[in-house]
Amino acid sequence: MQQALNRYLYTIRLLKKRQSYVCSADIARYLGVKPPSVCVAVRRLREQGYLIREEDGDLTLSPSGTEYANRLHERVCFFSQLLLKLGVESETAEEDAIAFSWTMSDFSYDAFRRFFWFTGAAE
Repeated sequence: MQQALNRYLYTIRLLKKRQSYVCSADIARYLGVKPPSVCVAVRRLREQGYLIREEDGDLTLSPSGTEYANRLHERVCFFSQLLLKLGVESETAEEDAIAFSWTMSDFSYDAFRRFFWFTGAAE
């Protein structure tokens, strides 16, 4: 379930960078999912303290939600760049980077980062 919530946090962060107002319908359109699944995810993210729903329906990441979504974004960027350097096509690199980023433990991610920064492959 955490993978799905990561997907929503990452999407809300992305949409907030593009537009000032983000609602459940925007998320549903972007992800190609039905609104009820967005409602369930939004409720869970609010319960976990990652998301704030304003009275006008605008969805905003809380400080902890912003921090978490930024960490997800950092991981996606790291893996995307690494895969691109390895010759993976751009679209595939991004899709795979997202999959790695949302499933990998912090411990494994840190190990990847240390290894690839040490070898210079991630520069």
